[in-house]
Amino acid sequence: MDSGSLLRRFRRLAIATAIAGYLLIVFGGTVRVLGAGMGCGPDWPLCNGQVIPGLDLLAWIEFIHRLLALSVIMLTGLLAILGWRLRRQNPWYGRLPLLAAGLVLVQAGLGAVTVFTHLEALVVTVHLGVALTYLATALILALLALAGLPTDTRTKGRPRLSGWGIAAALSVFVLMLSGAYTAKSGAGYACREWPLCDGAWIPTGWNAVDVHLTHRLIAVLATGIVVAAAWRARRRWPDAPLIAGLAVAAAVLMGAQIFVGAANIWFRLAPVVSVAHLAVATIIWAILVLVIALDRLQPAQVVTGAGHRLVEPRPLAQVARDYLVLTKPGVMTLLLLTTICAMMVAAAGMPPLGTFIWTVIGGALAAGGASAINHWWDRDIDAVMSRTRSRPLPQGRVLPEYAAIFGVTLSVLSVYVLTAFVNPLAALLSLGGNLFYVFVYTIWLKRTTPQNIVIGGAAGAVPPLVGWAAVTGQVGLPALLMFLLVFAWTPPHFWALALFKKTDYSVAGVPMLPAVAGEEETRRQIFIYTVLMVLASLAFYPLGTAGLFYLVAALLLGARFLWLAGRLLRERSDQLARRLFFYSMQYLGLLFLAMVADAALF
Repeated sequence: MDSGSLLRRFRRLAIATAIAGYLLIVFGGTVRVLGAGMGCGPDWPLCNGQVIPGLDLLAWIEFIHRLLALSVIMLTGLLAILGWRLRRQNPWYGRLPLLAAGLVLVQAGLGAVTVFTHLEALVVTVHLGVALTYLATALILALLALAGLPTDTRTKGRPRLSGWGIAAALSVFVLMLSGAYTAKSGAGYACREWPLCDGAWIPTGWNAVDVHLTHRLIAVLATGIVVAAAWRARRRWPDAPLIAGLAVAAAVLMGAQIFVGAANIWFRLAPVVSVAHLAVATIIWAILVLVIALDRLQPAQVVTGAGHRLVEPRPLAQVARDYLVLTKPGVMTLLLLTTICAMMVAAAGMPPLGTFIWTVIGGALAAGGASAINHWWDRDIDAVMSRTRSRPLPQGRVLPEYAAIFGVTLSVLSVYVLTAFVNPLAALLSLGGNLFYVFVYTIWLKRTTPQNIVIGGAAGAVPPLVGWAAVTGQVGLPALLMFLLVFAWTPPHFWALALFKKTDYSVAGVPMLPAVAGEEETRRQIFIYTVLMVLASLAFYPLGTAGLFYLVAALLLGARFLWLAGRLLRERSDQLARRLFFYSMQYLGLLFLAMVADAALF
């Protein structure tokens, strides 16, 4: 195997190892909060005296954790073998995997010790510390492999963050260890209020309350240090937006961590909140490790030019407006409308205020995050389409790295908010919709098939499921019908736009239906999907999920949609396609409002 293909394999393996290391930490936290750490009893490596556990849920949770740890060991071993073969290209390719292998073996040994010591708090804390060190090693190795640095990995200049990056990472490291010790020592719920604890702010001794207060104090100090590091990164790295953007993302997530830490108290250490707290803390740790590595290695890929600022300083209002544009507020409004209406239908009126507010915030973050990532990925085709060429990225008003980090940060926060303050099902549905929109529609389908809108429409149909699950904790028949309705609505809505913007899509090379199958076939498909959409809208009444008021509204609104689609089928008119496009948005909004009125008033 030549060195080029060997390096490509090494890169993929390094990334997979880092991801597996992250998942192992999060799943380890899941084992702890579910009380499954002794699910296999005092046995190791066996589980309750068996190679494969019996029908015991806690035993299986711990068993899966051990299998994940085994996979990390195997990946690290393979990485060490490949790295040794590549050590002449860069000696660190050989050294870091050996360090990772040593750490993962120590980690396995500590895992056994935690079982033999019945999960003593100090051992669990050290266990997490070694896991975080392993993850940092794997991330640095993945970065070296991706950057393709040669043997000479010295920096091009002195690190610009000085000690701030290291201080920020160390503070988060200590914070996470203190959190693990607090949780395992039984002090996680020693304080039953927030931000005070029986009127106290500062620990005075070393009982459970003092342990808890110490963790809170470390959290405040760590947040301040991370924010200071982000501020310094923005000032000292104007020519490397990736470094500055990652540092700012870490600061934003640290702010969110404080409120989810409070949610741990408000929800009495609910397992899903505790796991989310650990998962995002680990993401912050990973981000800061990358910031330190990039600050010191300074690979050419992250430095756009010595001292050259791509985006000139502008008034804050203009910057904020551009970032708002990245969230596609028009699309967000329509998605939130279907979410809110689904909540109100599920509650037959106004849902609990807290659920309503947090679901709207989480939904807005999810929609905005996915849209920002879409802006980042499509910036090349946006630059050649008249409809999109004035967007912030094609115009150079926002750097691509900032847009990507902004989108990912909003997406992480959305899952965080929905998990901590609504319920896990709503968070999972929202995350699924976002991942489908980004990876299936934006990255894969949009540029490969004229059926991109048909299949990709599933992402836009998820918000009603989220709204329903937020109120009921499950997905019922009405929510599924709402999903089907929006799914069927999406093709005529977007194909109408594609008809009067067909030149844009042709120039950009996007295989929208008019450019591939022709206008006549597109008009025919619009009419077919309009019929299916209207049938889906009418299905609510015979299935008993909506009443007579809704049926009348669906008939009237659907009749106009069919009339416009029928005219478009017969007439070759861009103006008519434009009318249908704008009416489609009115149709969906009014139809969902009719559902709310029917559920609340009739």
